[in-house]
Amino acid sequence: MSLPLHHRPTERQGIKARLGAGTSLLMIAPRRIGKTWLLGKIAEDMTAAGWRCIRIDVGGRDSEEAFLRDLCSRIEEQQDLKKRLWTHLSQRFRQVSADGVGESLLGAIGRIDHHAFLESLVQALDREDTKTLILIDEFALLVLELARKDQGAARNLLYHLRKLQQSYPNVAWYLTGSIGLDVVTRRFDMSGALLGIDVVPLDVFSRDEAISYLEELREKRIVRDFEMTREAADALFTGLGWLSPFYLRHLAMMITPTGPDVAGRPSASADDVERAFEALLLPRHRGYFAGWEEHIDKNFDAVDSADLHAILDTLCDHPDGEKQATIAAALARDGRNRTDGKLREHLRDLESDGYLVRTGERWAFRSGLLRRFWLEYKKP
Repeated sequence: MSLPLHHRPTERQGIKARLGAGTSLLMIAPRRIGKTWLLGKIAEDMTAAGWRCIRIDVGGRDSEEAFLRDLCSRIEEQQDLKKRLWTHLSQRFRQVSADGVGESLLGAIGRIDHHAFLESLVQALDREDTKTLILIDEFALLVLELARKDQGAARNLLYHLRKLQQSYPNVAWYLTGSIGLDVVTRRFDMSGALLGIDVVPLDVFSRDEAISYLEELREKRIVRDFEMTREAADALFTGLGWLSPFYLRHLAMMITPTGPDVAGRPSASADDVERAFEALLLPRHRGYFAGWEEHIDKNFDAVDSADLHAILDTLCDHPDGEKQATIAAALARDGRNRTDGKLREHLRDLESDGYLVRTGERWAFRSGLLRRFWLEYKKP
């Protein structure tokens, strides 16, 4: 049976084929478009194809040791695998068994160099009869936090992973995160570490995928059972602009249809959709936008953060966007004289992280909803 459009059948088929060919992947995707959901589905797809999948989330971690602990915790859930990997580790590093830590991968962490420990695990997995896929969610955040403390350690980890990908073909890696790893590596001059790993972008839903998703929400009674007229659909999709599953769901839940019955169901009007937008922008729902509010301040230094806020403050007044020269002039009026190169870097970072989109020479908010939120709550 074919998958619904919004279950990403095309993307999943392509990812499965590339992983099956031994290619490791880096998914670049802004927040709130279903990357973690897709990561779970990829794990299901590859498991069904006969692979062993080890899935971890390293959001909030800031060290190689924390990363290794998450990985070993998942491995230790599989007792037979744990025993085989422990045997390999203890044979390679005699001091582990001599230290009396027992058959515990977690207990051995810190007694061996972290890179040697990780390579030993991957080498043992590579020798297994079953191929292994290691899926790491929020990997970019781990690299960012590590780089803030020790740029050299972050660079060494990335290059070590590159070496492991090249040396052990029966172990594939699927990395993703809520910020672009490409942005992080550029910022800390580590882009070369990404050579050899394929970049897979993930975009928001198309209109047809969004309609498919909304129909599933209706069938599951997550939203009211109503008919979405063409006028209402246009108002929803045009107003949102950026068809994120997260915001589609919350907007649909807030639509109260007031139109006449169509095929035995009440219909929603464009006015009903606008009221849903207004409801979602009420202060009690501000938490739905917390990730956008916090991201810039958490992941950029103070000077860059202030510049990025100023750019968004300028653009939230202009639904159709502005040219770079106009943005530069607005920043200069606030005493922020930036070179063309620096401003381009800021704009591209905001584009990579899902805030902005470039159309021709104009930069604008990707999401009409986020633009309205920024205008309401963030602009001074």
